[in-house]
Amino acid sequence: MDWIGHDHVLLLKGIPRCEPTELSRILDPLGLEAFITTRYGLAESEIKRLLLEKGISYIWQLVYVQEAVLPCTPDREPLLRVLWEMLTHLEPTEELIIVDRYLLPAGCQDCVADLAYLLEPVTSRGGHVVIVTSRRYDEQLLIDLRRQLGRTEREIKLVLRTSENFHDRFWIADRSRGLFVGTSPNGIGKRYALADYMDADDVKTIVDALALERLL
Repeated sequence: MDWIGHDHVLLLKGIPRCEPTELSRILDPLGLEAFITTRYGLAESEIKRLLLEKGISYIWQLVYVQEAVLPCTPDREPLLRVLWEMLTHLEPTEELIIVDRYLLPAGCQDCVADLAYLLEPVTSRGGHVVIVTSRRYDEQLLIDLRRQLGRTEREIKLVLRTSENFHDRFWIADRSRGLFVGTSPNGIGKRYALADYMDADDVKTIVDALALERLL
């Protein structure tokens, strides 16, 4: 059985008639381990295994496959870099739409700096940024963000709209390419979240919904 390695998973189908500890005791002499988990637990354990065996650089390079898991960690800078790279991959040329009802929450100390960093793919070219967020946004943070973007070499037009009809977070480039992000920038690193590229049809659905509410 040399063909079975650490990357293989043995599946046992059915409802066991014994406790996991008893099953584990039976399988232990065979070199197997029995335990009960969830799909989220499997994802977490796989992330930890890859981090331990291959290092964090290996995790970051997987981002262009299709999606990225943003893990729970106090080291937020690499995670922001992952999101920055995914936004760069969208190649916004004229407009970036950010739909995030928690984008500018009151008392967020790092929000402006994080947003200014994430918006570099747009600010480096000049363009139009539309933010759709909750009516409860912090006005001072918006002022600070405008001031920060005003220091860039290119002219950036920043427009803020409010709506309570969008729960999830979407970053859409030129109304044709999009990114789904499971957390706001200020939440990165606090809990596990997913960042994934959107299908063209889904992007169109969100853009049409924004247009219907006259947010664009």
